Amino acid sequence: MTNTRRNIKDSTPALCRLAALLSVGALLLMPLSGCSSTMDPNNIPKPPVATTNAQGETEQGLMNWGNVDNPDEDLTEAARKLRDYDMGVFAGASDILNAFYSFDVPENYYTAWPTQGLYFPEEDAYQNASQAYAEYGKIIADLDRSELTEEQIRVVEYMCYDFKYMSEMYRYPLYVPQLYPMGGKQIVYPLLTSLIPFRSKEDVERYLLILGDYYTFFEKAVDAEKKRSEAGVGWNDENLDRIIEDCAKMQDNRDSHFMKTTFETRLESLDLSEQEKEDYKKRNQELLDTVYFPTMEMLIERLTELKGMCNDGPYLAETADGKAYYEALFHQKTGVEMSVSECTELLEQEIAALYDEYLPRWKQNGSYFSFGDLSIDDAIEWCKRFSAQHFPEIRDNEVTIYDVPVEFAESMQPASYYLSPIDNYTKHTVWVNRGMVDAPNYDMFTLVSHEMYPGHLYQHQYQAEHLWSKYQVFATSEPYAEGWAQYAEWTMIHYAPFDQEQAENAWKASLLFSSFIPARLSIGVEYEGWTREDCDTYLAHFGQDSADVQEEYWKRVTGEQCYGLEYAFGYIFTAQILDKAVSELDGICTKDDVMKAYLDLGCAPFAVLSEDMDKYVAQMKG
Repeated sequence: MTNTRRNIKDSTPALCRLAALLSVGALLLMPLSGCSSTMDPNNIPKPPVATTNAQGETEQGLMNWGNVDNPDEDLTEAARKLRDYDMGVFAGASDILNAFYSFDVPENYYTAWPTQGLYFPEEDAYQNASQAYAEYGKIIADLDRSELTEEQIRVVEYMCYDFKYMSEMYRYPLYVPQLYPMGGKQIVYPLLTSLIPFRSKEDVERYLLILGDYYTFFEKAVDAEKKRSEAGVGWNDENLDRIIEDCAKMQDNRDSHFMKTTFETRLESLDLSEQEKEDYKKRNQELLDTVYFPTMEMLIERLTELKGMCNDGPYLAETADGKAYYEALFHQKTGVEMSVSECTELLEQEIAALYDEYLPRWKQNGSYFSFGDLSIDDAIEWCKRFSAQHFPEIRDNEVTIYDVPVEFAESMQPASYYLSPIDNYTKHTVWVNRGMVDAPNYDMFTLVSHEMYPGHLYQHQYQAEHLWSKYQVFATSEPYAEGWAQYAEWTMIHYAPFDQEQAENAWKASLLFSSFIPARLSIGVEYEGWTREDCDTYLAHFGQDSADVQEEYWKRVTGEQCYGLEYAFGYIFTAQILDKAVSELDGICTKDDVMKAYLDLGCAPFAVLSEDMDKYVAQMKG
């Protein structure tokens, strides 16, 4: 999952009130159930060179092997091994739900369908994954780089970085929550289940298997949460109440519940007799009554029993294991090897510079958080046309926009882009939370430019069409993806069909108050042990002394580990790299050219991207 922008309501000229702080979007990354440990380093499966079209038919030759007609010819030993690992990390899915969202047609790519509906990763699975990632990282790091191209070396750098910190994170499963207040699996899994496409009777049967596994999965999830609470690292009462509230919403409107209505709607896409439809509806209702609703009741009861156990949380760095876990997660969220203290110092400098520059403008202009709006359809048309004019063309694609069910209006982000299936990169999904984005001051223009064009959707499909590495495309890092999407927003602001000065002021206000400041608070709370009073004092320094506003910040930074870091640091490092290149190539290349060159590099640690962009600048100057 990706911010891009967060919804901030109007503010008074004195800069003393900030509205609800809400992430605009989330890039949802697979695998859904954590690390898959199905890949044997000594027996990497080799995929067919195939993908599927919109009709589900197999098409040959559409996978990008770096312009190598036969993928096994003309490759050095190191390149072949890198290719096999690059593709092999996606071999298999942990459960049926994972498979539905990882592959368009799993049988055409590596694997048959899993038989388990929902898989819960036990502690030994995390330990196995940690060991496997460490082994993969060593194998990739030992490849003979003299046999690899610059592009392949970049993939090596990214995989080694990613594997290193994933291995470190999974050493501490106690610190990995499955349930959490903003978009935890108690929310995301029902939503994903309700969107599974029915293209055959077999799909309906798989859906029913998933639904039948809900109680077992979430019973294990709450068992894990109990262990976390007993160890003193679980959620505090406030956040437990938020999770409980999510589950309570599942008890409402049972006769018209979205898990019922969406199922019945999807049945209409199949050629079924009326009797078959009625039989399926009856089976779905039975599972809702005997599994799904009882699951939510069980969660409410058992989570309530955990209240009072962790009200001093969430100070992750209080113990040695918590600190090690936090630092590994921190590196995953920032994309750099810099220490927490070095990044914090950089962030504080960015906050001070931004506040000092824009505060006079905000005071002068008064209301600065809104600058005009478009409908979502108009925004899509405008942003798509802009992208076609300024960036390379991408293939025609299928974009499905789903409305988040009303039950989730307060528990989901305003919008989210979901990565395409590995075997069909032109199939995209965007979720829109109408309960948030239909607010009068909500800015649809930046939402679309962030989630779709030229943000996440464009970046993902362009790189899927042009990059050799599937790992770079389908396991892209959050700071890289969020950095690009926010930089795309900022670029689009200067072409927006609104007052330019007001739009710039509004965007920078959102960057400061919805990305930078929350990230600083998050580091303070989780790594430095800041109290609620410390956070309130910090916020008051920036004119945010409203009790409601301070409460909203506190809920955000305590309800998600490393809240906002991928947005803050993703933008900081992406902007540093691109702005430097644009400045040095002024009069030689356009900004569009520089942004394309950055996309062509693909995902990598920011230090690697910085060096490679310096090479690009030198080449263009030469």
